[in-house]
Amino acid sequence: MSILHTVNKTGQPLALCLRAVSSGDSVLLIEDGVYALMPPDQRLSGLPDRCAVFIMDADARARGVPASVEAIDYDRFATLCTEHDQVLSWF
Repeated sequence: MSILHTVNKTGQPLALCLRAVSSGDSVLLIEDGVYALMPPDQRLSGLPDRCAVFIMDADARARGVPASVEAIDYDRFATLCTEHDQVLSWF
């Protein structure tokens, strides 16, 4: 069973997500969660194998965060929701 984890903040929501994520899951950084890609933040480097990471393009551009992972739009977000068995939001 694969889970799409959406994270809208760094700090505790991101830390809790990283504890729960498993191989085959995906993580989508939205809103202020996109700051997890800003250096020197290395928390995403410890993700399990086969864990995809995405960033919401509109949120990254609004906050000036360069997309070092696949940037997606809302259509792709909807597709990801249907491709996973469950969606978990971390706020």
